Amino acid sequence: MTFDATVEAATGEWGSTRKPVVVAVDGSERNKSAVAWAAAEAAAVGADLVLVTAVEDSAVPVPHFSVHEQEGQAQDMLGRVRHEAQHVVRETEVSTDVEAGNVSDVLLRKADQARVIVVGKRGVSGFTRILVGSTSIAVAGRSPVPVAVIPPSWKQEDHSTAPLVVGIDPYRPHHRLLHLAFSRAQRLGVPLVPVHGWDVPAMYSWDAPSVHAVTEDWARKAHEEFDKVLAVWRERFPDVEVRATYRRLSPAQALLEAADGAQMLLLGRHQHTRTHGFNVGSVARAVLHHAECPVLVVPTEDE
Repeated sequence: MTFDATVEAATGEWGSTRKPVVVAVDGSERNKSAVAWAAAEAAAVGADLVLVTAVEDSAVPVPHFSVHEQEGQAQDMLGRVRHEAQHVVRETEVSTDVEAGNVSDVLLRKADQARVIVVGKRGVSGFTRILVGSTSIAVAGRSPVPVAVIPPSWKQEDHSTAPLVVGIDPYRPHHRLLHLAFSRAQRLGVPLVPVHGWDVPAMYSWDAPSVHAVTEDWARKAHEEFDKVLAVWRERFPDVEVRATYRRLSPAQALLEAADGAQMLLLGRHQHTRTHGFNVGSVARAVLHHAECPVLVVPTEDE
């Protein structure tokens, strides 16, 4: 697949879309960092902000507590969150939405109308069970648009000058991911740290001479490919400071070490046509579980 990054770069970080930033809200203290990040992102790129919560549509065990009452409580909760968000985004740019159904399904239904879905990394049940770890992974693994997973207690203002980190497979570079990473670094005026981590396959792990010979050849070839990929994007984004990192570590470990002190880690995910199941690979799953900074999972077609 051919990708014209020159055309994409001209339209900005998120392309020409006027779609909103959609954030999952549960009303808990731990959820506030996700809402704050989403509000700041919407304000920075001139997008609307949509606050979404889900009310489970299963039977209610208490006879006098109806789904309508749950929806009313959810609207009240979103109203309070909306008031707080208006300190960052003007009132006309913030809307609320309460939907019945499974949390993941509700968020995925919103994806087609969003530029990015924002969820918390973990959550406690402040109002609905919306930010549990499995929900974040499910949405990140199935969404057709990027998903930002924000850790609890994250304060973006404390990290505004920190670099961005992006994971790269030099043999299968995701051009949409790289476009977004370079464009975002350019907009924020921060360094970009492209990372490639690799390790020796198990078949060579007990044969030291083979390891030495093979690893030297792999390292040279992979490094060459890594530099080729970056050379194209350095040329297209000459103002971005690039701090390329090439490590003999597992990809997840290399990314997590590079992301120590970063303001965001960006990962690519192959976009599949199926809509059920978890399409997040082992590297992305490990990073989502252990990263201490926001992670942006970007769906990319096979290129």
